[in-house]
Amino acid sequence: MILAALVMLGGCSSAPVERTSPSVPVTTSAVPDVSVKYSARRQATIAVMNGDGLVAAAGAVWVKTDDGRAVRIDPATNRVTDELKLDTVADESQYCQGIGTDGLSVWACATADDGTGLAQIDPKARRVLRRVSVGKVFDQLALPSAGRGVWVLTADGTRASVVEPATGRVTAYPLGSRYLQLAALADRVVATSATENAVVVLDAANGAVVGRMSLPKPGMAALAGTDLWIDTEAGVARVTRGLVTRSVYTNLGAGSGGDLIAAAGAVWVRGSDGAITKVDLASGRVVERITPEQPLTAGSLLVAFGSIWTTSSDQGIVVRLRLEP
Repeated sequence: MILAALVMLGGCSSAPVERTSPSVPVTTSAVPDVSVKYSARRQATIAVMNGDGLVAAAGAVWVKTDDGRAVRIDPATNRVTDELKLDTVADESQYCQGIGTDGLSVWACATADDGTGLAQIDPKARRVLRRVSVGKVFDQLALPSAGRGVWVLTADGTRASVVEPATGRVTAYPLGSRYLQLAALADRVVATSATENAVVVLDAANGAVVGRMSLPKPGMAALAGTDLWIDTEAGVARVTRGLVTRSVYTNLGAGSGGDLIAAAGAVWVRGSDGAITKVDLASGRVVERITPEQPLTAGSLLVAFGSIWTTSSDQGIVVRLRLEP
């Protein structure tokens, strides 16, 4: 059973007070209505060596590679049309992960001799606008945008920092312990820590901690509507804005090699083996699962341009699947 601690957001600046969730979450076996193979939906397989994180911007798909590049894929042709070298570190064995967008720029992790930072990319001009040294943690995969800018975990994950796109200005906020992943939407930023079994919610406007809860080894997260979806050791948990666990989808998880996103009226979970599961937001039903003929290695997930996109870093491919049957 998942134990959720509810944190009340008051009208003053005093610290939030935790209390035990008043209800037991509903557990649901993640059995899909329909199961199909990749072959039934495959549109293209595109070679991108070491491809990992994915984001859509300026009419294209951008892939962050583990060897320090940002690769552009044209969805009209399914071809790689450009790539930018991001890492400038002398030791090529040092690299980092993470990509996101603020709606105008693409932001990607970039290593340099003075530390790990972010590269701001103009996706239309296809060039790096600036590099911001922030000391990003290696583990953070998604670089979400909310409030004043792009959020990144810094100071070994003990701070959440926001980078303002117009100026590159960085403002850091303490988290109290070490966190590994971030998600954000509108006025909220959510950090998860598998090592601390903790989830913390920040106000995107001022960085104030407005809620905390406990979950077993939380990892990737996504915000959709008023709910927060979190991959945990017990399954994918659906949590309310007030941090009460509504339901847990057992036998469904992203794990360390997968991804979890919200898009197109659904939550999508990419397992470590490449299996992609769709959960309908309106009904909460597990509506379909798309499974590769052979297991894939670790990778990320994106829904854009009428398709599902997923990477397999070790196999050096990006797979494009039809969004609808």
